[in-house]
Amino acid sequence: MQGECRSVLIVSKEGRAVDFIKAAIPQSRFSPVLCVSSAAEARRTLLRTPIDIMIINMPLSDEFGTKLAVSSSGECAVVTIVSPEQIERVSFKLEQYGVVTLSKVLNRSVLYQTMMVMFASATKMRRLRDDTEKLESKLREVRLVTKAKSLLISERDMTEEQAHRFIEKAAMDSGIKKSEAARRVIAKLSDEDD
Repeated sequence: MQGECRSVLIVSKEGRAVDFIKAAIPQSRFSPVLCVSSAAEARRTLLRTPIDIMIINMPLSDEFGTKLAVSSSGECAVVTIVSPEQIERVSFKLEQYGVVTLSKVLNRSVLYQTMMVMFASATKMRRLRDDTEKLESKLREVRLVTKAKSLLISERDMTEEQAHRFIEKAAMDSGIKKSEAARRVIAKLSDEDD
């Protein structure tokens, strides 16, 4: 999608590194770009703000950063930046979580290209998340309707087809979704049992 932006969280105790990273990130594609200096601040930010891409410049002031990378990898795309001596060890540890690891000996071009790959990954993750939410919502609706039909079958001696038509008609007559009609049927039949 043209004009679509992804949010970025830079986690770094070093101000120079933050400036370098921000300069390599195209503002037309990434906004807002937030900066924090510790893993604790990053975790608090993740609770308050949806983040698409997190860049962790290791080590951090309160932990090395691998725990933060692992715990955040299910919520957003994660890039870690480590010293050349640590890249193999950290990369090996984090690659199973889908975390990209770069060496601190990098130029803006490499960081830019990585960000564009992460942009594509974040876009795909967001679509998958949206699809999952839609499927979970549909599954909740199916469960509600099934429960309401089961109650109508057992409490009102309806057939499955009659119960299905009853819920559909109740939804159409009231101008509501089938899930809401099913919720009302469940509430009414549960009240009658009390």
